[in-house]
Amino acid sequence: MILFVFEGKDDEPRIYKTLKHLFFNKNAEEIIICYCNNIYSLYKKMKEYDVLGGAADIVSVLKEEAAKHSENPYGLSNIRYSYQVSETYLFFDYDIKRQDKSNHLTVKEQNEQIAELLEYFCNETDKGKLYINYPMVESFRYFKKPLPDYDYKDYTVQLFIGRKFKEIAGRDSYYKNFDRLCFALNKHGELKLPDETKQKEIRENWGHIKTLNVMKANLVSKGSFSIPESKDDISQSNILTGQLLNYVNNNNEIAILNSFALFLYEYLRG
Repeated sequence: MILFVFEGKDDEPRIYKTLKHLFFNKNAEEIIICYCNNIYSLYKKMKEYDVLGGAADIVSVLKEEAAKHSENPYGLSNIRYSYQVSETYLFFDYDIKRQDKSNHLTVKEQNEQIAELLEYFCNETDKGKLYINYPMVESFRYFKKPLPDYDYKDYTVQLFIGRKFKEIAGRDSYYKNFDRLCFALNKHGELKLPDETKQKEIRENWGHIKTLNVMKANLVSKGSFSIPESKDDISQSNILTGQLLNYVNNNNEIAILNSFALFLYEYLRG
């Protein structure tokens, strides 16, 4: 059983289900959980249950939280023990906020929490693997020209862009909607498959999205817009370090990166 934990309930499942149909084993057993809260809420919950100290794991935390709701919103009723989950993947946004009356964490403290989570969630077959979108999942369509848009390597946004990134992505992107990048879902969350020509176009576009994000991740981490020599070069921890050193700390910027593209690269082993 593979467990996917998504921050949001709309774009992330749609992207994943598209990728699964195009690239993965369609018969793999999976559970998709929409956490519906940000990465700092996840960190707080991890500390509350002492997950980082080894007292619990992400599966048991989600089950405990689901037990507080009679409708079992996380859909974990078929999982009795954590060992029934063979792989765990988590996808969250890099949602850095200003320190103010509503947010008492400094930027440094927020980044320290993310770094701690990335250190813990570094192996999908052990405790799980965390992927970070910079700044948000909408980064998957932030191309100002038709794919492949090699200017993607230079695309950045301001550190405190927040939810405005959705508006900016819609305004600036060549792709004004998702229909050339993702399949639609019906009201039951099932794929509405387009014709073979459209499926081929979407598959080719994701090939470009994957390559561009892998090369840009290597630029962020190692300074070279190229395919990395090793996948470890673009580990999630290395990407965060590169973002802080080269963008966040120097210019209050974020280099736009999409985690689903990096997940696709690692999952397909190339």
